[in-house]
Amino acid sequence: MKKNKPLKENIEDQATTTMEDVKSGYKNVEEKTVEAVTKAKDDVVEWAEDGATKIKKGAHDFTENAKETLQKTSESIDKNVKQGMGQYNAKAQEVANKIPGGFGDKVINYPWVAITIGVLLGLVLGILIKPNATHDPLDW
Repeated sequence: MKKNKPLKENIEDQATTTMEDVKSGYKNVEEKTVEAVTKAKDDVVEWAEDGATKIKKGAHDFTENAKETLQKTSESIDKNVKQGMGQYNAKAQEVANKIPGGFGDKVINYPWVAITIGVLLGLVLGILIKPNATHDPLDW
C-alpha cells in the first residue's frame, strides 16, 4: 500500500497543478477578452466622434458657402435692378419731355393721370390681344 499512496498523491498533485493551470488560463483569457472588448469599444467611440466632427464641419462649411453665395447673388441682383430702374426712369423722363403740351409736368404733379392712362392702355391692349370666341376684336 505504500506504493499506492505516493501514486495517489502524485495524481492529486498533478490534478491540482492541472486545475491551477486551467484556472490561470481562464483568467488570462478573461483578461485578454476584457482588454480586447475595451479597446474595440474605445476605437468605435473614437471613430464615431471623428465622423460626427467631420459631418459637423462639412455642414458648417456648406452653410457658410451657401450664405456667401446668396449674399453675392443678392448684391448682384440689387445692383442690376437699380441700374435697370435708373435706365427705365431716364427713358420714361425722355418720353415725358418729348410729349407736347406740358404733359410730362402734369404727370409729375398728378400721378393719377399716369395711372389712369396706364389702366386705359392696359384695357385696350387686353381687348385687342385676348382671344374671344364670340367675335373678332378687329372686326368692329
